[in-house]
Amino acid sequence: MLGFFLWHFFCIFKYLNLTPKNNTMITYKFNKEIGILETFIKEVVSIKDFIEYIISISEDQSLPDVLKIYTDASEGRFSSEVKPEDLPKIVEVNNLHLAKRKRIIDAFTLSGSMETALGQLYMELSKADNYKFKIFSTKDAAIVWLNNF
Repeated sequence: MLGFFLWHFFCIFKYLNLTPKNNTMITYKFNKEIGILETFIKEVVSIKDFIEYIISISEDQSLPDVLKIYTDASEGRFSSEVKPEDLPKIVEVNNLHLAKRKRIIDAFTLSGSMETALGQLYMELSKADNYKFKIFSTKDAAIVWLNNF
């Protein structure tokens, strides 16, 4: 089973021509005071950008096994090429990288109606046992939810 997932991951990796790196449109830092990874999405991002971000945090050994993530995407948006049918690609890569952590709790604030709709669809697709995902309208509400875990 693991072999199948690895093969599938490398096919996606090759198809999208990805290389793990920090993306200037998506940056993150671990806030030790509150124990939350803070991610900032600025400008226009593609599926490739988002998958590179997932790979980057999954390979970051300095992050805790139970990872709380607050993503501020209020100043960012998906490129116009991103369609609902692209979301399973993100879910597949995310699920492969979830195995590296005990649990991930992910809270987002989003910029617009398209992003919110895609986020809602993503929430429906992401049903891994060790992954929680929720969309919020404010950072304060997102942080309160994250601190419940």
